[in-house]
Amino acid sequence: MISAKGVGKRFGRKWALRNVDLELNEGIYGFLGPNGAGKTTFLRCMMGVYTPTEGTFYWDDKPVSSRNDPTCHMGYLPQRFGAYGELKLCEVLEHLAGLRGMSMRGLNGEIDRCLALVHLQDRVESKVRTLSGGMVRRLGIAAALLGDPEILIFDEPTAGLDPEERLRFKTILELSAPGKAILLSTHILSDVNAVADRIVIINKGSVICNLPSKDLAELARGKTFEVTGEPDPQEVVESWREGDVLHSIIVSSNPPAEAIPTEPRMEDGYAAAIQGL
Repeated sequence: MISAKGVGKRFGRKWALRNVDLELNEGIYGFLGPNGAGKTTFLRCMMGVYTPTEGTFYWDDKPVSSRNDPTCHMGYLPQRFGAYGELKLCEVLEHLAGLRGMSMRGLNGEIDRCLALVHLQDRVESKVRTLSGGMVRRLGIAAALLGDPEILIFDEPTAGLDPEERLRFKTILELSAPGKAILLSTHILSDVNAVADRIVIINKGSVICNLPSKDLAELARGKTFEVTGEPDPQEVVESWREGDVLHSIIVSSNPPAEAIPTEPRMEDGYAAAIQGL
């Protein structure tokens, strides 16, 4: 569907992205990395918000250009979605549909479908200013789903959603997935656990890992341990207390002698990738 070849983006003297190669085909991709790793910059380059400093995006094996523009085939939820407070929800979606060149024929039914997916169908005539922060986020998800696009890009989609809404979003992903490429960008591993087909990890502007999600935990095989006491904070994945004793799961290539090997999980594999182990 769409791919990036050697994509980089520089702001002044600082490179936010460097030499990113990524191919998106049918499936759900978990796009992971720490805050500031370059995830949002890459998505904005893909959507044409930023022009890459170097490299090229390809749509159906042809360079992206004004004559080969894939954005009409994409649904995009930006990291910060907002709309003018005096607009009704239906008016927001009508406006966004127009910007994407969608036909007005049958649009009301499509708006109803997308709002129903995010449980906002009863607010279709409500003004944006009456919505909670979580509802505005759900409106943004509905906007991305408009027109049933081939590619769906979600940037931190669960920010501001409560636990029930997070579960509902996972259901939306599973219902939307057949025949589509879905890129789910987040720094929260639980957002992609059990739904992503592949995991792509970006750190310091470069892709450091691209593999099937079932293989992520294996990156920490033989490097995951349970320890007690005060561990190196850079190695800690999880900590808890039992009485006065601090227990931690660490990922390390040089654990203390008393460390107990444990079975690695996805979050341990992620930690191993970020540490470069």
